[in-house]
Amino acid sequence: MLCANINSGGDCLMKKQKQGYLISFEGVDGAGKSSHIARVKARLEELGFECLQTREPGGTPVGEAIRELVLHHDMDVNTELLLMYAARRQHMVETIQPALDRGVWVITDRFEDSSFAYQAGAGGASWEDCQQLSKWALKGFEPTLTFLFDLPIAISQSRIQGRAGASDKFEEKPTGYFEAVRAGFIKRSQLNPRRIRLIDAQPSESEVGETVLAELDKFMRTHLNLGLA
Repeated sequence: MLCANINSGGDCLMKKQKQGYLISFEGVDGAGKSSHIARVKARLEELGFECLQTREPGGTPVGEAIRELVLHHDMDVNTELLLMYAARRQHMVETIQPALDRGVWVITDRFEDSSFAYQAGAGGASWEDCQQLSKWALKGFEPTLTFLFDLPIAISQSRIQGRAGASDKFEEKPTGYFEAVRAGFIKRSQLNPRRIRLIDAQPSESEVGETVLAELDKFMRTHLNLGLA
């Protein structure tokens, strides 16, 4: 466990951070993102950090309205891409950046790597158009750390079939679509090795969780100069 100081009661006392960090979680559905988001959030709060959990598309009233459109209505892929970046821009300026400025750690279920994987990688939108939209809408803003959970599509689909709840239009896509999504994510990880931690999501949830927390601890040692206790 990472500790900056230990008080007489044995609690970890973290130095107050002037700036928060954005951590994103990416990957195909069925890879266990939700469980590992909860695990990372619990670890950070245990260490004394304030956390904000959010999601994409969503995170603001505008973003949630766009989420309904994107997930449940068929549309041209470039329209879909534009809507995703509209939601993302609003998410950044209304929710994420103000929280970071207060020293809050923001944990988001998906960010722009998903647009490169879904709209560009599998949907047919131009990778270059996605890059240009990113430059225009986000001005270079990106997560400090991304956990990308990689899983063979056959296993992903098997896990999804066992879940309860209403599906969206993406879950109804053919296998080839998700193979392209996975390839898009892998390409992003290869282009951004400093930021993206590629996690094999095939082992048990507890084993994957141990890997995630080990990577989080490594990140905190590097960025916050914390020692291990």
